[in-house]
Amino acid sequence: MIELGRFQIDLEMRMLQLNGETVQLGSRAFDILAAVASADGRLVTKDELMNIVWPDTIVEENNIQVHLSALRKVLGQDRDLILTVPGRGYQLRQRRRNALSDEAGVRASGIRASGSQALRASRLPPPKSRLLGRDLAVRQIRALLEQTPVLTLVGAGGIGKTTVAVEAAHHSSADFEEPVCFVELAQLTTEEAVLRAIVERCGLSVPDPRVDVEQVVAALARQRRLLVLDNAEHVIGIMAHIVEALVAGNDALRVLVTSREPLRIMPETVFRVEPLDVPPPHSTDADILRCSAVNLFLRHANSLQGKVGSDSTELQLVGEICRRLDGIPLAIELAAARVVALGVEGVHRRLDDRMAILAGGYRTALPRHQTLRATFDWSFAILDQNARSLFRRLAVFGDAFTFEAMCAVVCDEAYTVANAIGSIGELVAKSLVGVEFEGPVARYRLSESTRAYAMAKLQAEGEQDDIAARHARYLPATRQSAA
Repeated sequence: MIELGRFQIDLEMRMLQLNGETVQLGSRAFDILAAVASADGRLVTKDELMNIVWPDTIVEENNIQVHLSALRKVLGQDRDLILTVPGRGYQLRQRRRNALSDEAGVRASGIRASGSQALRASRLPPPKSRLLGRDLAVRQIRALLEQTPVLTLVGAGGIGKTTVAVEAAHHSSADFEEPVCFVELAQLTTEEAVLRAIVERCGLSVPDPRVDVEQVVAALARQRRLLVLDNAEHVIGIMAHIVEALVAGNDALRVLVTSREPLRIMPETVFRVEPLDVPPPHSTDADILRCSAVNLFLRHANSLQGKVGSDSTELQLVGEICRRLDGIPLAIELAAARVVALGVEGVHRRLDDRMAILAGGYRTALPRHQTLRATFDWSFAILDQNARSLFRRLAVFGDAFTFEAMCAVVCDEAYTVANAIGSIGELVAKSLVGVEFEGPVARYRLSESTRAYAMAKLQAEGEQDDIAARHARYLPATRQSAA
């Protein structure tokens, strides 16, 4: 039961009550109220509301206003608790509270699931409206969850792992007896904090205030449940230990993890989240419009400013922008947001300085998703010193390169081949370097945005001239030996 001013909201029974009496409220108005109240104070965008209240249906945006007006009329003096953020969405002025919250928390006899915990356990973040280019991935993930106890969605920062995981969890929720449990790990740094979050979000009861893995394993035993653990890369060792123990204690449990690198445990299946599709050079306008990356750019740009991509010249520039941003959804959304101030041509012309212009993400997003630089900072911070050295030195490679080429350029007396072997594996695992195989030969590549960030680090370290000179010497030597 959620309290909202003088009112109580029963999401399970779909009832709004005032002083114990049921208040009449239309179905659509209740859906809006439930979505905003369940967001824990987070801003709920108009697109999210449209997708929740009218799923798979195209309706006019003013339908929100019609039902919101009816809702506010019913709330009376509490109407202002639902705040309209012009051009963006809606949120509560206060965080929702549970009517039973006084009975929650840590007691002398241990930690028990409060009513608010059980309520949160039943709610996933709302899916993004009209998720683009991910239908096949969502179907594949749902199928894999039937076969594997642990499924880790791996990919570069900003590629949309969380969005895909949430969408897949919504599609899979009917396959499980218990509500899906969603745990955001970004702010957690210790094993105890992670375990407490799982207990709270799943609405579990454990016997001891000091939660340990064994207690959580016992509490989840025999539950057919989907547990979604989001953003695990900074606590990857902790998560590997916890997840392996959880699934060992419950054959019916399924764990869906998002991370920039795999857990590397026996029960794990890895699913790599790929970039959105981008148009190849010299594509026709029709081919450009078929690409999900382009459609994401146009949808986001047009939500902030009038009509974008209405003529061929502009559409070709949009295709080039998406291609140069490697189909990464976060980078594309940040670029589209800059169209308001710079125009499409201005954004295209300034992509060489993308770390400066690709900022200004959603205020409600995690800090590392508000700028492209912050996304890379998060990945760079969790590298060891050897991997950091290799990463920045790889910036001199503008195309695919082999291990031998890499060693010829980056290795010296201080940085050995042995260092390079360990570090390239770490960079590939953490989704900072891509790898493809031509027969038995591995060829590595940095995306254009990753290379731009690595180059900035190389310059800041004062190594650019030296590494560039080594690269310049290596190229003629390679051509000569090939001849």
